[in-house]
Amino acid sequence: MPSRPPASQLEATQNALDQLMEDFRHLDQSQRTVRGMVESFQAYLPERAGASGLVPRFRILDREAEQLITEYLSVLDRHPFDETLDQRALGAAHRAYAEVGPKLARTAEALDQVVLDYDADLTRIGNAVQRAREARERATALTQRVAAAARTLRETGVEVPELNDVLRRTRAAATTASEWQPAAGAPALDAAVGELETLAAEAERLATELPDRIARATTRRTSLRTVAESVESRMPRMREDLATLRREFSLANFADLDTDEDAVRADLATARAKLADFDRLVAAGADWGLPLRLLDEARAAADAAKARVGGPGDRLHRLREVKADPEDVLKKTRFRLRDAQMMVTQTPKPVGQQVARELDALAVRLDGLRSGLRGTHPDYWGLAREADRITEAVKAQVDRFRSA
Repeated sequence: MPSRPPASQLEATQNALDQLMEDFRHLDQSQRTVRGMVESFQAYLPERAGASGLVPRFRILDREAEQLITEYLSVLDRHPFDETLDQRALGAAHRAYAEVGPKLARTAEALDQVVLDYDADLTRIGNAVQRAREARERATALTQRVAAAARTLRETGVEVPELNDVLRRTRAAATTASEWQPAAGAPALDAAVGELETLAAEAERLATELPDRIARATTRRTSLRTVAESVESRMPRMREDLATLRREFSLANFADLDTDEDAVRADLATARAKLADFDRLVAAGADWGLPLRLLDEARAAADAAKARVGGPGDRLHRLREVKADPEDVLKKTRFRLRDAQMMVTQTPKPVGQQVARELDALAVRLDGLRSGLRGTHPDYWGLAREADRITEAVKAQVDRFRSA
């Protein structure tokens, strides 16, 4: 009859089993932790992982851990603990527990040491994972901002065709961010987030500006009609000024203005056509996207006509001034040039010689301007324009010298 084991042996075997199971839990937790880190390392930083010794070292320990886990399970199958075991069976179980437990503990400690030895690499892994997590959270927040802006527009009853494109692009970028995997690379996720930032700003701009633009559309419409009428009222004076230019000055002085009258008529026709289309669409209850664009196009055409209609008068005034005293134009330009040359001479700087050479070249250009005044029909406009260009070039050299 098998001998009943003493209580001390039962307690010792139970303690050995408890320690074995604790060592297994330690190994299992360490293996899972390091495995997760290694997988993240390879996924998020593949180039760094390929050059690091972390991965091969873990692979060795991982195989060892798997073998020990198999051995651990085998020991539990072969030596189940039971208080009814006889002394011999209990002794065999105790020896098996005591043999496997320390091996589990050593491998677990080796895995823990991996974490300590590769702290820098593991920190990079953590940073990469955290950065990706924050980027995806940012993508979610930006997508919600686009949706909120869209709701704002819909609640005001404004239908905006541009919004449809924003929503389509938002869906695509949000899908890219939500389905992103480390293998795709961080730049792909960053690009999706950047796209969403642009789209959120655009959606919020539409939600903020469009209702206000719609509220001001009637006032803008009236203002544009007034601008068009003002330009048209100035057309007779424009024709008179062009005629005076033809009588008093040679063609070179106003050739660039000779077609402006036709251009003003074309711009006014464009502005009025856009305004008529605006009125028609608003009366028909069309969404506001196109009418607002028509107002912008009408404004551009009206502004172009306004800028051109006064051109002949301004040119006539300038040409008469130059004709009355061309030397005054040369004198004022020469004064600025000499003032710049004096500054460069009196204040030595590394770029001084270069600036001085440029100013000397401008002086030669200025001296050559008198040749354009010879003959029966001088080119006063050419003189004025060249004098303006020389003045601007002098200013640029002064700015260059001062900033050196």
